[in-house]
Amino acid sequence: MNSGKTHDVTITRLGLRGDGIAQSPEGPLYVAGALPGETVRARVGVKRSDGFAATLEEIITPSADRVTPPCPHFGTCGGCATQSLSDAAYAAWKQEMVVSSVKRAGLDPTLVAPMVRTAANGRRRAEFAAFRPRAKGAKTFFGFHARASNMVINLETCLIVRPAIAAMIPKLRETLSDIVPPGARWDVLVTEVTNGLDIQVTANHGPGPDASMELAMFAEREDIARISWLDDDGVEPIAVRHTPVLDISGTNVEIPPGTFLQASAEAEGILSGLVCAAVHGTKIADLYCGVGTFALPLAKAGANVFAVDGDGPAVEAMARGAGLGGFGGQVSTEIRDLVRRPMMAADLKFFETVVFDPPRAGAAAQVAEIVKSPVPRVVAVSCNPATFAKDANALVAGGFKLESVTPVDQFVWSGHVELVAAFQR
Repeated sequence: MNSGKTHDVTITRLGLRGDGIAQSPEGPLYVAGALPGETVRARVGVKRSDGFAATLEEIITPSADRVTPPCPHFGTCGGCATQSLSDAAYAAWKQEMVVSSVKRAGLDPTLVAPMVRTAANGRRRAEFAAFRPRAKGAKTFFGFHARASNMVINLETCLIVRPAIAAMIPKLRETLSDIVPPGARWDVLVTEVTNGLDIQVTANHGPGPDASMELAMFAEREDIARISWLDDDGVEPIAVRHTPVLDISGTNVEIPPGTFLQASAEAEGILSGLVCAAVHGTKIADLYCGVGTFALPLAKAGANVFAVDGDGPAVEAMARGAGLGGFGGQVSTEIRDLVRRPMMAADLKFFETVVFDPPRAGAAAQVAEIVKSPVPRVVAVSCNPATFAKDANALVAGGFKLESVTPVDQFVWSGHVELVAAFQR
């Protein structure tokens, strides 16, 4: 339901998605592409949260912070919502996201350090969409989705990904143009690893012989490390020319298909450095450890690390990497779904520091057990300031004191921001 009416409104602030927010006679409007301080004409769209999404019809009075977006796809592609915002205003907006979250938790906002910036073109993984309409003779669209839409925007380039991934965009479109079945949608995850590119196609059907052959030939032609296929039956290798390997703090780890990684190698180094500097003692629990972003550098520095995650292949890959690196005896592991089965307080009493890096939903159940344990120190990593605020509030209510928060801008031009926080009982 939407009225379709237009209103001239003044944008008061940016929301978490990078939308300009304004008040209208119909309630709050979330106007994509509008900036704080601007007077705009906006057309009311569908219901969203406590207000309505709205289309930017006209900028009546532009902001002094408005700049020309560097990407030719800005405005049609659903990513990079804030490219039209000046760099200084963008940095201040992201810093304020974390400061506001700390305030909401009832904590001291002066403990938030200045945000650490990363390069715009540092993303080493991107998930593209491929869609072929049912119309006879229709070609495949390959790129990202339009904002809040299933429509796929054909990309010619992308400014946030590593050059090797950007160079692969037109080649993938050409290869997929004839092998995506009419009406089908594929997700194509491309990851830059140490020894090339790793590609995983996700679909609701099997690859079939024709697609398998074309993808295998593509891997050979473009020297792709691996192409795999994920459907309801699991992961199937299409072509494995080299086992994908990632260098994590000087340790080579064989990466399972589709496993979670930090979005950029630069940000991974920054985050692991912050975590290593914040831990106390040598008995460390690393919860939601993944492939070892923090466990491996901690163990390499001499700590004894107990690493836990529900992603079995990732945990096993990390353990093999530690063994090959010569410090496997310092890393013990458990495969465990920490959302459904958090580490209990009794399990945590042996550790001097607990590190946790949960999904965007946060770690409420795990934090409750940390609070009940005698562990003296916690280092929290978060990709969502809102859920971090809830976890931080629970830790402080349970007897911890917040010492520091460092924001890291890993997801450039987006509404996402990473952070590392240290707590002491």
